[in-house]
Amino acid sequence: MAGTILLFGFDDLPAVLAVSAAAEPFGAEVVSVARRDYGRPVAALAGLEGGSGAPYAGGPLGGRMMVLCGLEDRLPALLPALAGAGAGPECLKAVLTDRNRGWSALRLFQELSRERRALSGK
Repeated sequence: MAGTILLFGFDDLPAVLAVSAAAEPFGAEVVSVARRDYGRPVAALAGLEGGSGAPYAGGPLGGRMMVLCGLEDRLPALLPALAGAGAGPECLKAVLTDRNRGWSALRLFQELSRERRALSGK
């Protein structure tokens, strides 16, 4: 019952601890990704494959994002628990897929932001 939740933009310890506490009953390991690693492939950050990217030296993403890896069977119960821990609708969320596994955190954040704008009509 393994799984990983990658956190991006969770810059304060209480927020990370809250998500960790909410994820623990679901057997999910929570990994807070350092900003310098935002250029690496998402699957590599989850420990699923090797891969390096250009070291990132830029600013914050512009918001919070989490990537759920290997947790698809637990999403119906996990997502409300994460929302209760402070990772509600303002936090961008993605499931690791074959399509996005090679993307950097920056590319994934940009794509999720674009999709959110399109859905909200902005």
